[in-house]
Amino acid sequence: MENKKIDMKWCSGYCRQYWPEECAHILRIADDAVAQRFLFDLPWDMEQTVKAVTFEGKIDWRHMPEGDPEFIYQFNRHRYWICLGQAYALTGDGKYAGCFVNQLYSWLEDNPINQETKNTTWRTIEAGIRGENWVKAMEYFEDCPVVTRAVRERFLEGLRVHGEYLMDCRVPFSDKSNWGVLESHGLFAIGAYLMKCRGNASGEGVTGAAAHDTAAHDTAAHDTAATDTAAGLARRGEAYVAEAVLRLVRELDIQIMDDGVQWEQSPMYHNEVLRCLLEVLRVAGQQGISLPRSLSEKARAMALADLAWMKPDRTQPLNGDSDRTDLRDVFTPAAWILKDNRLRYAGYDRLDFESVWDLGADAALEYESMRSETPECLFHAPEQSRNWCLRSGWDRNADYLHFKCGSLGGGHGHFDKLHVDLSIAGEDVLIDSGRYTYVDGSLRRQLKSSCAHNVPVVDWQEYTQCTGSWDVKGRTAPAGQDWSQKGPYTFLQGTHLGYLPAGVLVNRRIISIGTRIHVIADEFYGTGTHVLSQVFHLNPAGSVEMREDVFLYHGIRAEAAFYRVAPWSGGGGGKMELEETPVSFHYNQLEYAPCVSLWRESALPCSMLTVAAGYETGSGSPYTVSRVSVTSPVTGRCLKDEEAEAVRIQDGKHSWLVVLNHLETGADGEYIGAEGRYGLGRVMVCDEADREGRMTVLQW
Repeated sequence: MENKKIDMKWCSGYCRQYWPEECAHILRIADDAVAQRFLFDLPWDMEQTVKAVTFEGKIDWRHMPEGDPEFIYQFNRHRYWICLGQAYALTGDGKYAGCFVNQLYSWLEDNPINQETKNTTWRTIEAGIRGENWVKAMEYFEDCPVVTRAVRERFLEGLRVHGEYLMDCRVPFSDKSNWGVLESHGLFAIGAYLMKCRGNASGEGVTGAAAHDTAAHDTAAHDTAATDTAAGLARRGEAYVAEAVLRLVRELDIQIMDDGVQWEQSPMYHNEVLRCLLEVLRVAGQQGISLPRSLSEKARAMALADLAWMKPDRTQPLNGDSDRTDLRDVFTPAAWILKDNRLRYAGYDRLDFESVWDLGADAALEYESMRSETPECLFHAPEQSRNWCLRSGWDRNADYLHFKCGSLGGGHGHFDKLHVDLSIAGEDVLIDSGRYTYVDGSLRRQLKSSCAHNVPVVDWQEYTQCTGSWDVKGRTAPAGQDWSQKGPYTFLQGTHLGYLPAGVLVNRRIISIGTRIHVIADEFYGTGTHVLSQVFHLNPAGSVEMREDVFLYHGIRAEAAFYRVAPWSGGGGGKMELEETPVSFHYNQLEYAPCVSLWRESALPCSMLTVAAGYETGSGSPYTVSRVSVTSPVTGRCLKDEEAEAVRIQDGKHSWLVVLNHLETGADGEYIGAEGRYGLGRVMVCDEADREGRMTVLQW
């Protein structure tokens, strides 16, 4: 494919017309950069900041405010240089080009590669990210007289140093980490850019600065030397691209599960890997670079995994080290690059701000003409990552439940096994507490802890131990995952082995009736007496009202009632407590949200049942929930709570019975039921309007 140059003037007009807020944001960042003022608040800045840092004189590229090295890392990725380029394209003001040149020279002079900088400004992940950002930034200035031949030569030498560094600094850790993909995609970007040197050595494009720098090096000898240099850079570029592709194939084969989820189990870093992969596909397509089919296949699998766990408001789940970021920024370019109509449905109505500059006019017009295909499946149960999602539809007002019952993942994982996210009518009700910081300390550990998630907890203890910001001791395996779906009923189950050292096995079962009624049943098997709890973190946009056996969430569009039921309601000794706990939707941003803990001290085996029922704001709760006895029709015996339990749920129109058998079926506990409705199964549901009294068995 011919490397067609992007029409920056057209892109400027398009963005001013359709993305005025984004234009204003970019211009603010660029003006800040000119003033040496830095605030990181772009949607996909991995470590956003809320306090700007200003340098009055010389920039200190290793400045570390408030002891957080993440500032150094984010600062030295140079994402704001792209903003400088976009601002130049939007305004034609040479001050943005001048700022780019000055900061480029400053950085190159102040950051030689040595043992110190390898841990700060020259971390390999930053070198990879810079590879993309430098190349993209320079493409905006290719026709700018401020960027002279000398500047370009210095820039190209800087790229070459980055390329050689990334070629040499390879460690096994990279294969299994998002770091590897971010490094390799940067190496690819550098290589692809340098490959253009051979064709442009005569005075166009990359080395065509001579047309703007007539004051120096104007001889034929210099032109010949420049051509030779360009050819040498192009050859290095080819080597970089070849190596990057080999690495990417290996890294993605190792890291991406069969269901498309990046193994670290953090939606944010899953998407950082995906965005890098999409960038490789974009550049390869524009320059006619052949890639193995596996790369586009991995990208499609990852994008569809994103689609499956996307929340109704189009953001990614907050699980692990993740921020509440709009996934349309991913779906939009993915839809065009991969030519997938399902992703087109999840994207913006038109090409997003960044993709306009990356893909150009033809892509923008083609994207608008693409057919949007609403995904069909409303329940996803990926077998490897076990991020199970149930939704009522794909619109913004849909109900949504996410049950996380897979592995911890890597250092970006939190202690969130059996965690539940819940949205009603498109509004978050149950939320994850987020990450806030990577600085090791009490807050970092608190937000990673079990109690910061909607999970069952034993003795208020962690099932694994945090030994640093990234490290844990005693990781535990998930187990017992099971699911089924029959008609309007969905059954989900997850277990983990984390509390076995304390002599307790925890099993969570969720029975959903439609998408607004969810029975959350936690079973605790073992011996001895323990403090058992269920923790629920609620959206700070709403309020919480406490009553005797129920707590109510009052939101903007949605409300929900959480009923605590057998065996502890009605004097069963359980307690319900409300407190404010920290939550972070973006790095460096902290607020507090209501958290309700239901807990009791009990001998094992024991269970805790909570019914979560959602409804529209202002309609008043239509539900009543009550405990009913479980009996065996064979013996007439009423089963004990530790054997089986049942709950009746009514919404004014319908009435359902949910029966849970806590024991292995056998003897008189195998054929059980409630209110004259019986069946064989460990989990059963009955619509009491069914005159035949049939039980739907969800788990045999």
